[in-house]
Amino acid sequence: MKEKLIKLLLKHDIIKFNFKQPITFKSGIKSPIYCDFRKCAAYPEIMEIIKNEFIEMVNKEGNICEGIIGVATGAISHATLLANELSLPSGYIRPNAKAKDYGLGNLIEGMEVSGKNIRLLEDLISTGGSVLENALILKEAGAREIKIYSIFSYDMKISKEEFRQAGYEPQSIITIHDLLPYLKEQLGGSDYNLLRSWISSPENWFEEHKTIFKFGFLTQLRRSAFDNKSIVSMGVDPVLESLPKGYAEHGIEGYSRFMIDVFHAMKEKGVHAGMLKPNHGFYEVLDKPFNGTFEGSKALVEIIGNFKTIFPNVPVNLDFKRGDIGKSSANYAKVGFENWKSDALTIHAGMGEDSIDPFRKYCKDGINHGVYLLCKTSNSGSKDFQMLKLQDGKFNYEVVGEKIIQWAKDYPGVGAVLGGNSTDELYSIAKMFAGKDIPLLIPGVGDQGGTGKEVAQTLRSAGYELDLARINSSSKITHPWYKTGMTPDEIPPANECINMCCFQLFSLNKEIGFMS
Repeated sequence: MKEKLIKLLLKHDIIKFNFKQPITFKSGIKSPIYCDFRKCAAYPEIMEIIKNEFIEMVNKEGNICEGIIGVATGAISHATLLANELSLPSGYIRPNAKAKDYGLGNLIEGMEVSGKNIRLLEDLISTGGSVLENALILKEAGAREIKIYSIFSYDMKISKEEFRQAGYEPQSIITIHDLLPYLKEQLGGSDYNLLRSWISSPENWFEEHKTIFKFGFLTQLRRSAFDNKSIVSMGVDPVLESLPKGYAEHGIEGYSRFMIDVFHAMKEKGVHAGMLKPNHGFYEVLDKPFNGTFEGSKALVEIIGNFKTIFPNVPVNLDFKRGDIGKSSANYAKVGFENWKSDALTIHAGMGEDSIDPFRKYCKDGINHGVYLLCKTSNSGSKDFQMLKLQDGKFNYEVVGEKIIQWAKDYPGVGAVLGGNSTDELYSIAKMFAGKDIPLLIPGVGDQGGTGKEVAQTLRSAGYELDLARINSSSKITHPWYKTGMTPDEIPPANECINMCCFQLFSLNKEIGFMS
């Protein structure tokens, strides 16, 4: 019967696989295997086999069973069928109920469990958290003996230890190991080996293989971090007065030449950035449309084009700060992504979903761009609106963060801008984003007060995946020698300036912990 059940579960895609875009369990573990046992109800033959297997478990126990409780929602139908077959009362525990958070009233629907021997049914066991919480509710309600059964178990070490400490020995009709003989030929060599790798270490599996998966802009960020050992976002905002001789006399064209020479020096010295972030306004302001000149835009084209040639796997994020009604946003999105060839854009979120929707459509699978929405910025004026407290006690920026999580669903690459000059605020919202695949752009490092080391430590303590973060620094990298009011003669020679840029980037990488 087990063999027949396995074949039916695979045939009807109740157990299925995705090695290109693994799913995320409630625990945060990412998996290439997904089980939807709610679909069993559509196949009477499967329901019959599962029922009979559970009956066999009950009969083997020998102890008197006095009721069946199903874990919501996937196991409720199975609990009802089993109880009817055995002429026993049944019930279920309300979804998402937690014994520590509620009284016992109305947590358990159906039968009265006090003083009774209960069989607690779960459809599948991953880390075991849900079924153990349900067992605790039954125990606090007075159940005398609780035995745990499941249709399927991933058989994780972490769940075995949790059950052992809680004093339970769950039984499963089938486990992940029972599937393997049926999957070797079906999956093919590479996917089968990936599955075996996941079974041996599900908690570490995604971290070890994450650069091979297809998550659009998220994968680009992860690959860039892995290949370049950097999560530094290098802001290239021209300050023409800072240019050394040989470049200064050519204005904005001299700036683009200087930055291109810096890029080549970075490549030669093996010092990489994790992202390039030009601010569009610094370049557009130098255009003179009525005079027919577009020197700023030309310089930006040269900078982006050369950077992409020299560092083809490093994303370019155009700091665009647009956002309007839907039709206007669609135009801005096309300008930023298609006309400027940007991998990501930084935009406003204040006008809501219809305003950001044209941008996030570029995050869909196959398009693979990123969008950073302003959430909690590093400027002093952020207190005017972002730090306002709402009636529920939340800060306005926290509500924006919650919306970003919603907007990112099915749009991998929708991220947030979080200022790095306040570690307390950064920690609170990074913790909210941890495990949810939300890319972070973090300004406020350098002249605005924050340090790369502090930001990285804050993200690590919040449990946030550093590969998805980009810690931005601009003037500290591109003109660290410059102080306002310096004369041209006080600016160091060009070669010295270029070396200083490379050294500052190297130092920030090392400070953050991505370069030895």
